[in-house]
Amino acid sequence: MSVELLPYEHVPPGFEIVMGRGEVCPGSKGGIWNLWWNVQLSDDPRKWDAEIIAINDLQTGLGLIDDDYRLIRAQMAEFCRVSPLFPESIDILCEEIGAGKMVKPYRLGCEGRNLLESLGYHDEASIGDQLALIVGQYNKALGKWLEGVTPETPLDSRVSGLLGDITEKKRDLVGEITSVLDSDAMPCDSLLAICGKGCREQMGSNYDTRARPLHCLDCEMARTEGAQKPRCSCSVGIVIDAGILCTRIHDSWRALLNEYRRFAEEYTLAYSMAINSWLCGKPAESVTSTVECGYLTEEIASRIPEGVVASLGVLDECKVWLAACLLKTLKGNQRWHETEELIDGYPKATSYIDDLVSQ
Repeated sequence: MSVELLPYEHVPPGFEIVMGRGEVCPGSKGGIWNLWWNVQLSDDPRKWDAEIIAINDLQTGLGLIDDDYRLIRAQMAEFCRVSPLFPESIDILCEEIGAGKMVKPYRLGCEGRNLLESLGYHDEASIGDQLALIVGQYNKALGKWLEGVTPETPLDSRVSGLLGDITEKKRDLVGEITSVLDSDAMPCDSLLAICGKGCREQMGSNYDTRARPLHCLDCEMARTEGAQKPRCSCSVGIVIDAGILCTRIHDSWRALLNEYRRFAEEYTLAYSMAINSWLCGKPAESVTSTVECGYLTEEIASRIPEGVVASLGVLDECKVWLAACLLKTLKGNQRWHETEELIDGYPKATSYIDDLVSQ
């Protein structure tokens, strides 16, 4: 049994369909996926807003779309900014849009509900590569914090910002984490023990795994099955985020949650401004020229517009559609929490979508 994309002429805009070929096997029958799930959190297209409908109209106007573009859109449907690959996940998608094909078969979040996995992507090899990448990146970022190095990457800035000033207790926790990352090829269970214990001790009655990033500490998906890989490859980074955030329990719990969201909001705004400028054919500006940022250094912020423009390349109709999908995804991801976000104060960051709706 194998599965494949259904011929495009039979697929409605905003959806993707995978069908089985040959003898049907359990779990491999294919299915239909709403590609706007990670924005709308609903499978009902009647709940799509005017922005989604306008972008779907762009898709309709393209005629037949190559499978390569469909795979990029499917990967985009996985996007979640809580993933430890965020915001590198945006760079990956921009690179793929520019190249016209899926470049890295990484899982960019947990929202795609196994669309690409059903097609044979996100297999043992790709998930192993992704886990090794996350482990290596966190190890480097934690080491830089210990050495007092100025953040050079977005992950550096997240780790440094969540940890704050160096204390003996924080240094001990980071030492335990890096020891695991150095020695354990499948570190999920070890990290859960270290970070979960630390959070419970530090937070006491405030310990609540309903809130992100603590939600992963009690999640069975974060655990390994014997010697096998963790069922949720993004859990390693989230568990580390939870552990280091809990070292700042002297701050209020609400302040900690706002701090955790602030990183994502700053980078969401920065990338939205860059993608929007490319779509509008205008020069991109650094987000730090208009916003006071805690996680975006001047150097990192200046690299984002340059990187987005270089990755996306010359405009064409398919790229515009995919870039518009990405801009809407950035704008809408996690918005079902119904909290005001940084991007709400900067409508120019998504002006392309507004113009598209008004046409």
